[in-house]
Amino acid sequence: MSPVSPLWFGYAHNGGRATLDIDGHGTKVLLLGSRAGDLAALAVLSAKEAGASPIVFDLDGSLANSLSGYLDTYDYHSFLYDSFRLEEPESWHCQLAAAAYTVALDLSAEEEAIMNSAMQVVASDGTLLSPVSLHDVLGKVEGFRGFYVDKLSGKIGVLRLFDSVDDEGFERMMRGDLIVDFHRSPYPQAAELSMALFIAKILAIAHSKGQDDAFLLVTEGHRLFKASPRPAHSNRLLTHLLDWRATAVFSSAQQQSLNPLLMQACSVRVYSSEAWHSQPGRVQGVLSGSFVLHDRRSNRTKTFVPRRIPTKTAQYAPAGAGRFVTPELTKLILEEVGRFPLCTPESLVQYITPDFLPADVASAVSGLEKQGCLVLEPKESGSGPRVFAYTLSEKGRKLLEELRG
Repeated sequence: MSPVSPLWFGYAHNGGRATLDIDGHGTKVLLLGSRAGDLAALAVLSAKEAGASPIVFDLDGSLANSLSGYLDTYDYHSFLYDSFRLEEPESWHCQLAAAAYTVALDLSAEEEAIMNSAMQVVASDGTLLSPVSLHDVLGKVEGFRGFYVDKLSGKIGVLRLFDSVDDEGFERMMRGDLIVDFHRSPYPQAAELSMALFIAKILAIAHSKGQDDAFLLVTEGHRLFKASPRPAHSNRLLTHLLDWRATAVFSSAQQQSLNPLLMQACSVRVYSSEAWHSQPGRVQGVLSGSFVLHDRRSNRTKTFVPRRIPTKTAQYAPAGAGRFVTPELTKLILEEVGRFPLCTPESLVQYITPDFLPADVASAVSGLEKQGCLVLEPKESGSGPRVFAYTLSEKGRKLLEELRG
């Protein structure tokens, strides 16, 4: 990471400012205790003032609610589609994506091996790393059959309606100075999987482009990097994140729930008073409401009172126009309707979803219908009842000819 000024957290009890030096060699920081959210806000604003461009992954939405006036704030949907796209080298990104699914879904070592093989199939087919694509290829993975495949298919199947919009690319994210808010996700596991996939994508980009100048902050780190009663998988995602030579900060109000590997790897810890007093072997008491900075690089501690960060809110960054209705998708829809006379809205979406997300296909089909390119009308289905299916209109045929060039 390029040199930045020390991060200013507050005022030391013995006088002067309480600061933290970021050495540029992949400093990893833990913010612990019931006021970890306040510490996270301090870290973000201090990093920005020091010359860094923080990337903030906000699982609970607290920073988005209080700091959106300082940094561009996005709903996680805006970047989710791009996180499904493979980054070169594809084999590298595939394995990190498999690790993201593993940690978010709490998979076993056997399920992680199946996921790794499924990712390679997805990469060879050139499709997206979405739950829909994975669910469709799990039965085709060579060398794996039976209980574990069925169990994994069930876990992935729950996420098949895990959709997104294609508003922003990771080029914007890697520039920093933004908060990604995950708390609007439909359920907790969706937020955790989204964040894991974002981390995998960032690590893949950093690997391919050598980008080590980021400042990443993750709130509620115990939800993704949780302690497990048994070593169920390889922890590949966390291992690569800790190896990354960028600054990474993790906040957690549940220290006891954190992965021990994360606890041991972070060279700097900042505690709220009750978290400090709960440490084994600690005898030095601190005042309630104060914080303790323990820099294990020099084994020094510093007690401080946090400086005040004024709340400053703003509207979320406006969504882009959405690039998911691409010429390729439009052409594919028109070709399928022209080829099959009994294309129903449901069958059309199901047929195309291995290559595109269901929400994207459904939106594109709806748009073509509104433009008069597709006509939904009742049709005879042999000996069965009539069904409502699409017909390609004259306008649709002309558009298809244009797309074919």
